[in-house]
Amino acid sequence: MDRFRTAAVVALPLLLPLLAAGPASAAEPAPLPLGSVRSVHPGDTLAVTAASGQAVNGETVTSPVLLKAGRMRMTTPRLTAAVTIACDARPGTYPVTLTGAGDTRPAEHGAPWAHVRVEPADEAARRACRDKVKKMPPPEREEHWAANTTWPQSEWDVRSFRAGSRITITDNYDEGMDGVIALSSPAFADRPVLRGARAVLTATATLRCDAVPGLYLVYQRTPYQGENHPNQPWARLRITPASRTTACSTQQAAHPSGTSRTEVVAWAAGGGLLAAAGTTLLLKRSRSRRPNTPGTPPGTSG
Repeated sequence: MDRFRTAAVVALPLLLPLLAAGPASAAEPAPLPLGSVRSVHPGDTLAVTAASGQAVNGETVTSPVLLKAGRMRMTTPRLTAAVTIACDARPGTYPVTLTGAGDTRPAEHGAPWAHVRVEPADEAARRACRDKVKKMPPPEREEHWAANTTWPQSEWDVRSFRAGSRITITDNYDEGMDGVIALSSPAFADRPVLRGARAVLTATATLRCDAVPGLYLVYQRTPYQGENHPNQPWARLRITPASRTTACSTQQAAHPSGTSRTEVVAWAAGGGLLAAAGTTLLLKRSRSRRPNTPGTPPGTSG
């Protein structure tokens, strides 16, 4: 009996954090698949998940009882959107619809997706809901596309690249703009131009060797834009540290031959010193070989 009591005393501190945290899936959004009907409470978060062909990236998830509309984003292999039931949602059954990206139709005319049945909630539950909503982080915007797809698929298709590397950029939406669209980014060591005679335009950019790891914006610019035209983000990329096996520096980016300006100056200075030293040595040798003049001590010249 003492052994069981001792084991319980030892295990209790280990179990308390797990008990306090609750089930591991408690914080996970409840799924809301196509055609489903789900019972919800104010403050519940739902994950609208679409398989291939069920939705399009960028479509909007709407409902009269949502805190705010959600946006379908690629999280390979599925499209997902996180939405929250509003704290003032009243009991009843409500439709959840999809509205196309850029669609100007009213939300109630969107394509049907699912239904939610809001359960009754007292005032204490609604206060708790409002406190919960205040602490909620902003929705995740970054999208994760399959590695074998071209980049970027959307303005939030964030891929990771090493500093100093060369990357290929693809534009699938600007047919007929061969050589017209220039790209710029604080991460670029050059200013690439999109080219292509067909629907797909491509460009190759070199990432700066001294780019600090982090998220960078990419902008498009055409000759038709005025000087005061604000740049709009067209894509985003994430820089990771340069590979240790790659000699990467800003000097190399500026001098592709592999010899930096600093190195050239160093070699020039070193060459001058070597030349001066060589001249001094030759003078000494020539003097030591001259025949001695009578009355002159050996090793000296007249």
